[in-house]
Amino acid sequence: MSVLPLDAAGKRPAFFDEPGMDQLLSMMLELAAELWVVKERVFVLESVLGQQGMAARDAVEAYVPTPEEQQTLAAMRATMTAQLFRTLARDHRPVNT
Repeated sequence: MSVLPLDAAGKRPAFFDEPGMDQLLSMMLELAAELWVVKERVFVLESVLGQQGMAARDAVEAYVPTPEEQQTLAAMRATMTAQLFRTLARDHRPVNT
């Protein structure tokens, strides 16, 4: 089985004269897509648990993660941040300041 690359080869489309704006737009769209997936999954999980008589929403609000879970969450956050900013690394164009 072959592994598909995360990025398509070829020139990236440009919509704005300023390259940083295209990078920002890509990052925002990626965040929006990720956020929607998470929101949909949380909704489904809370609904399924609620149908089974579990007060999921209240339990989530009251939950305190263990130190191991905090480390796992920190690693997940770092991965997400790296994926979000890969747009900047991929384009290799400095953003004008």
